[in-house]
Amino acid sequence: MKPIATPLGTLKLIEGACEQQIAAELRGLCLLMDIVKESPVWSIDTRSSRPFLVSNDGPPGISVDIFQSMKVRILGGDPHLTIMMAQKSVCVSRQKSEVMTPSTDSMVSLVLLGNMGWPLCKTPTTMRKKAIARRDSPVYHAKDHVYSTEQDHQQIEASNKCLEQGKPMEGLRILATMGRRWYVCRGWDLDLIQPVMEEFLVQYSGEQIQRYLEAPECQEDDLFLVL
Repeated sequence: MKPIATPLGTLKLIEGACEQQIAAELRGLCLLMDIVKESPVWSIDTRSSRPFLVSNDGPPGISVDIFQSMKVRILGGDPHLTIMMAQKSVCVSRQKSEVMTPSTDSMVSLVLLGNMGWPLCKTPTTMRKKAIARRDSPVYHAKDHVYSTEQDHQQIEASNKCLEQGKPMEGLRILATMGRRWYVCRGWDLDLIQPVMEEFLVQYSGEQIQRYLEAPECQEDDLFLVL
């Protein structure tokens, strides 16, 4: 067996496993961990011999065997995630055209779906019970409440420091980066992000914001830095 070091422990694969597929899975794993870190409804359980992605938003509970899903994808191109709902196996597969997509990318999509509250129209039919449960008994998730993390405070302080040092464009770039992170990783709606962002933008002049938006780091930054 060939041991593969990952941020969640050692993944063991047979010799000759495709290096490109391994690299793709590891990239997706890093993104998955970043998004889960920001999510109030997901966590990664590392207490057993293998890590599991688990939901924390009430029954029916969902768990995904991260390493097993990665392994079957790397070794055989299996499009299924190794997933359990209410302690029963659930078939969640992708289209044949997406069979080469890393399993960790599919896990990211699952996390984002949970962050949105499992909308019935977007949830796989095999997980319909989860969507119905969340619709009938809505629970707390990111877009219902504003919360701050250490990373938020660090970015806010960095933005303020840039403004004090006469570098408003860099300060605005940092704020836009934070807004994008809230939107992608926490699943916050623009209706929530924009009022929060306004509290930081009052320190900047309309001319400074307009100048940044003429050459933004990302074209979508005008969704978060609103004049």
